Amino acid sequence: PAAANGAWRVQLGAFGVPGNAEALWNRVKNRPEVAGHSRLIVPAGRVVKLQAGGYASQADAQAACNRLSAGGFTCIAVRD
Repeated sequence: PAAANGAWRVQLGAFGVPGNAEALWNRVKNRPEVAGHSRLIVPAGRVVKLQAGGYASQADAQAACNRLSAGGFTCIAVRD
């Protein structure tokens, strides 16, 4: 995979229970869309957001989301 050091991220969900974010990461971490990208757990009030970081552009992050969506995972492209 390309170097994962860009400012764009793929957000996979927001969870009231941090363990649910970890469970989802364990389901997606080996998929090619997120392989080589860092797992980010971002606190946001009463929830934590699960993101894969380091996409070079919005187009790259959106393309990863499109492929993840085709695989049954919901996500959005967000900027760091």
